[in-house]
Amino acid sequence: MLLVKGKVSREMIRMISAWKHSGFHVFCGSRISPNDETAMENLTRYIIRASFSQERMRYLDQEAKIVYTSKDGKSSDKVFDSLE
Repeated sequence: MLLVKGKVSREMIRMISAWKHSGFHVFCGSRISPNDETAMENLTRYIIRASFSQERMRYLDQEAKIVYTSKDGKSSDKVFDSLE
């Protein structure tokens, strides 16, 4: 639609399509009323929930690397530099 209207170029679409997804999401659902205690509690629980599992992390001291194993255990491990 934006391409047809001349708002973006094919090059811009190609560039954006190549971006690595960061995992960040923006909530665009219904507004939560301050008086809705259940919704506020659910939101609070979501905010304080860790986005990763420390149980699936291993620190390799000699290499200064962190190895993160997937939830299903079938995907390949992700390896990160400890400064990341």
